[in-house]
Amino acid sequence: MKILMIAYTFPPLLFPATMCYVKLAKGLQEHGHQVTVLAVDPDTFDYPGRWKRDDTIGSLVPPDVVVHFIRSWESNPFFRLAKRFRLSRELFLPVLEPKKIEWTFAARSQVRRHTQPDDADVILSCSQPHCNHLLGQYLKRKLNKPWIAYFSDPWTDNVYADYTSPRVFRRHLALEEGVMAEADAIYFTSPEIRHLVMDKYPQSIRQKAGVLPHSFVPQWYQGREGRELRAGGKIRIVQTGHFYGPRTPLPLLEALAFLRNDLNPADCFEFVFYGGMLEAHRRSIETFGLADVVRLQGTVPYLESLGAMKDADYLLLIDAPLSSPGESVYLPSKLVDYLGSHKPIVGMTPLQGASARVLRETGNRVCDIADIPAIADTLAGIAKGNVNVRPDPQKIDAYDYLAVTKGLSDAMGGIVA
Repeated sequence: MKILMIAYTFPPLLFPATMCYVKLAKGLQEHGHQVTVLAVDPDTFDYPGRWKRDDTIGSLVPPDVVVHFIRSWESNPFFRLAKRFRLSRELFLPVLEPKKIEWTFAARSQVRRHTQPDDADVILSCSQPHCNHLLGQYLKRKLNKPWIAYFSDPWTDNVYADYTSPRVFRRHLALEEGVMAEADAIYFTSPEIRHLVMDKYPQSIRQKAGVLPHSFVPQWYQGREGRELRAGGKIRIVQTGHFYGPRTPLPLLEALAFLRNDLNPADCFEFVFYGGMLEAHRRSIETFGLADVVRLQGTVPYLESLGAMKDADYLLLIDAPLSSPGESVYLPSKLVDYLGSHKPIVGMTPLQGASARVLRETGNRVCDIADIPAIADTLAGIAKGNVNVRPDPQKIDAYDYLAVTKGLSDAMGGIVA
C-alpha cells in the first residue's frame, strides 16, 4: 500500500513530534507499505525562539522512505511581520490561522505539480501543527483517496492554546469540525484525549475515532548503557525534555528541600536534566541550595538522550499541574521513550490522566504532583531501598513501534478495502 504522510516536522529538525513521525514511517514501512513523507524544508523553517538541528537522526529514517522537503512560505518577510501584531493577524486571518498554514499553501502548489491520483492509496496527516489536517483534507478531495487524521494534542480543546480573539477561536473550531466530518478515520494518542475531543461530536463522527499511542524503537537503545561512572555510588535520576509553559521543576526542588528533614539529598542522589529550562528555574536550583544535587546538561542529540536513559538508575517524569479539576489528557512522547529503556520511572503527575494511567499499567511509580511530602517520601524510600519500582516488560511491549503501527496498518487496510 502507498501511504502519503503529512508530517511537517522531520529530521533534521529536533522536536518530539519529529521522532514520533519517524517511528510511524519506520513501522509502516516495515509492515510492507511504501511511505512518502511531506515535510518542511529546514532552511525555510521559522520558529519563535531557538531550535535545534540534529543531523544524527537522519540515519534513523529508513532508506526506502521517500521524503519531499517543501520550501515554506512561513519564512517570507510578509508572513513574519504579519504574525507579530494582533491587528494584522485578524486582518489576514485566512492566511495566518491556524499556525503554519502558510506551509500548506506551498505544499499544495508542489502536490499540484508533481502528484498524480495513483500516487497514494491512503493519506495520513499528523499534527502538530493542526494545519497538516487541512492539507490532508485538500488532498482527499483532490486525489479522492481515504484520509486518516492523527492528533497528538487536542485542537480547540487544548487548554494551553492561546487564541487572540473569539473570532480566531471560531475559525479554528469550524476548521476542526470540517476535518472531523470528512476524515475517514481519526486517531488520538490517548483515550483521554479521544474522550475530551470527541464527546462534543455526534455518534456518526465519534465512531470513527481510535487510539494510536506514541511508541519506541528497541534497536535505538542497543549498546548505549553504562557509559558513565556514578559519583560516590549515588543514585542517578535522569529527566529529559524541555520545561516550558506550566511544566516546571519546582515540585522536585521543593520535595528535595523537604527531604532534608530526613536525609541529605546530596549524599544519595544525582539528578541530571537534559533539555531547556527557564532562567528563573535555574535560579531556583541555587535558591533551594541544590546545585550539588541537580546537574543541567542542556539539549543533546536524540540518540544521546536515549543513552542517558539507559545509563540512569531511575527516570523522572514531571507533568504540568492541573489548572482546574479533572484529568491530564496528555501522553508525553518522552514517557514512551522512557518505557523503551525498561528503566524504572517515577512520575510526578496529576493522579488522574494519561501519564498516571500508563505509569501504573506498566508497573512504574506515580506521585501526586501537588503533594510535596509524598514526593519526598518516595525519594526517601528510593534512597533507603524501601521503594522498588519494577517495570512490567509485557505491558511495555504494547508500545513497541511494530505493535503500535500494526494496528494502524490493519486499520488502513480496512479503510482502503
